[in-house]
Amino acid sequence: MGGEVKKEGDDVLQGRIEDFLTERQGDYAIYVKDLTTGGKRNVYINSDQAFEAASLYKLFLMAATFEAINEGKLTLDTEISAKLSHLEEVLGSVDYGYQELPGDEVATYTVRECLDRIARISDNYAAIMLAEKVGWDSVQTTADKIGAVNTTIKTPISTSAEDVGLLLEKIYLGEIVSFESSEQIINMLATAQINNRIPAKLPKTNPSTGSQLKIAHKTGELSQVRNDAGIVFLDGNPYIIVMMTKNLKYEDEGIENLAEISKMVFDYYDSK
Repeated sequence: MGGEVKKEGDDVLQGRIEDFLTERQGDYAIYVKDLTTGGKRNVYINSDQAFEAASLYKLFLMAATFEAINEGKLTLDTEISAKLSHLEEVLGSVDYGYQELPGDEVATYTVRECLDRIARISDNYAAIMLAEKVGWDSVQTTADKIGAVNTTIKTPISTSAEDVGLLLEKIYLGEIVSFESSEQIINMLATAQINNRIPAKLPKTNPSTGSQLKIAHKTGELSQVRNDAGIVFLDGNPYIIVMMTKNLKYEDEGIENLAEISKMVFDYYDSK
């Protein structure tokens, strides 16, 4: 029956998440990848289906930016400028934090500042400025090169939980340009200030060692959509978790569900 490769997952963990989602409204895609050597505690729930990426596309943008830096097309100190009126037109609305500024105001950031704002506060204007500098086509090329077959960088931008997980795994392994570049992406994502999903119900420290629990993640949201994707550096048991949604009736409830799933995964990994 064809050459399809069976995905090796964890029936217990997957079953718990599926049972939890049975009574929940909306559509969910969950991907969990065990990053320990030979690890098989993986979860695949609608993980190869395309969902609206929302701000998860910014992960591909960050990777494409470091590739452009590696190719000598720009540096972290390269300055980028754009009128707020142009950025508003591209986004289709005024971004949070810019509401009081006039449209003829010019935003100027370095590439480093754009990356920082994207990772820390998910700044949409900074992302548009950077994407226009790097080239939207280059962001698609980055996705294509890593094998993100369900990722389309055009309106509406879509991707799958597995595609995002694949990118995060390459970042974890130091394969986005170099170990140094990948580490920079991880450290930027670890500064995220929207922490009501993956980190919300997790401890601040590793249970076994007491060291700080590092979580590098990126959220995304649109109407009826709440996403989060990241790497949880649980001592001895690091893993990737990507959670995507659509058709949420109550978005706050969706956020709470994602936080609960994240805790479910963490507790399961920690117990093993």
